[in-house]
Amino acid sequence: MGRLLGGGQAGRELPRPQRTVVLLWILGLVLWVAAAAGAVMLWVVARDAEPSEWIILGVAAIALAFLGGLAIALALIVKYAFSAAVSVKLMERALRDSLQKVDVAQPVSDLAGASHEEVVSLLSEIMENTLLDDTEKAAKRQLAKKHRQQALRREIEALIKVGKYRDAHQRLEEFRLRYATDGQQVTEMETQLSEALRQHEQTEISHVTEQAQRYMGLGLWERALELARSLAEQFPENPEASRLPETVRLEQGASRRQEQQRLYREIEHLVARKHWRQALRAAETLLENHPDSPEANTLRQQLDELRTNAAIAERKEWEIRIAEHIKTGRHREAYDLAVELMEKYPDSPQAAEIRRGLDQLKGRAGVVE
Repeated sequence: MGRLLGGGQAGRELPRPQRTVVLLWILGLVLWVAAAAGAVMLWVVARDAEPSEWIILGVAAIALAFLGGLAIALALIVKYAFSAAVSVKLMERALRDSLQKVDVAQPVSDLAGASHEEVVSLLSEIMENTLLDDTEKAAKRQLAKKHRQQALRREIEALIKVGKYRDAHQRLEEFRLRYATDGQQVTEMETQLSEALRQHEQTEISHVTEQAQRYMGLGLWERALELARSLAEQFPENPEASRLPETVRLEQGASRRQEQQRLYREIEHLVARKHWRQALRAAETLLENHPDSPEANTLRQQLDELRTNAAIAERKEWEIRIAEHIKTGRHREAYDLAVELMEKYPDSPQAAEIRRGLDQLKGRAGVVE
């Protein structure tokens, strides 16, 4: 069958039968010309020839005309058989490409519907292709290629618009491989993708930087540093993103330094006003939160004095409260406070004074041992 259609080997491309068709057409025309010549000769010699001679000439002319018609008919059959074979080949290729694009996870009903639509469309295309000559088919294939190219470009631009940059990059590489000769469109889409990526990068950096600043304002330094590191890993080549972790650390250090200085000034103010107990609490906070600061080193040398003065201030407060309870007749509350003071500060002057009057206070409080 391959030799009949014009020679060649069976493979992915079909043999082209133009030569065979042309030869059959020429043969048919030659036979028709011979038949016409025989008819003319029959008319010329019919008067002088024997009946048997012009019968032979007539049969020969008819036979040549029949053979010429048969050759032309065979040429038409070969041509349309090739067209049908090409259509079937196109249908197989289109079906294969369509099935490759269908998601394997799609439900069976959806796959069946999609396949049915593809088959209907392909059958319509086969009917059209059968009626077209080679030039028209080539033009149609070129138009279909242009439509596929435009559809792929629209898909790439849509992916860029919705922010699916990785998918857009993959489809752009596919476009580059399919339509390597159209470098202008590839360059335009590469520029479009690069600009979209640049804008996305700037927007993301601005957003994350603002979020990190909000965390820093709230004192959530670990969360701010985590965001900054994540941004630097996402855009390692961007200087602004790369500097953000260091900026957070510097801001944290400055904030800690300000906190240390504020606490130390507060302690100095409390000491100056002899608010020893508040000063001791502030000093303990500074030592706990900033143990390596210069202020902490200074406070360690003053800590014993602060504790002593804070204890004296506390005992004086208790003396005042005990005296007020006794004055208002709340002897039981006064007795309980006195016992608590002796237990906490047994060697203090206040404890010694309380011991001397404890029996009298116990009697007034009604405490029975």
